Amino acid sequence: MTSPFSSDLIHSARERFNIAIAEKDSKRIRPLLAPSYHLITGRSDQFHGADEEEIRWAELFQNDPTAVYRRTPREVTVNEVWGIAEELGNWQGTYTAKGILVNASGVYAAKWQCAQNGDWILQAEVFTTLTCEGPCNPPEPI
Repeated sequence: MTSPFSSDLIHSARERFNIAIAEKDSKRIRPLLAPSYHLITGRSDQFHGADEEEIRWAELFQNDPTAVYRRTPREVTVNEVWGIAEELGNWQGTYTAKGILVNASGVYAAKWQCAQNGDWILQAEVFTTLTCEGPCNPPEPI
């Protein structure tokens, strides 16, 4: 039997997220997110809240059927005593901007917490774009 604090469960949750994106199913993304989920995108936009994130994915899937993203974990570190974990990985994305296909990729860090029911859910994700080919839109200046 797999321990509730096994990194395998986090890898499994990440793969469910990847499959939900590939199948354009925002409703399957929502249960993977903590209510106070926070996101910083690869172009530095920030969003807060799991409900908002589900809506953002649904709108993206509707407005851009070419959009697909995949996150590939490189390392997962679990604090079994506290039921929290860090995931570090690489991401790739493809979407359409100005009628042209864009390919972007980079790195990410994710913070997970084990819920009372034993499910691992995302508290926060930070994405950094390292490469972008196509009509790329850099972050707004600070």
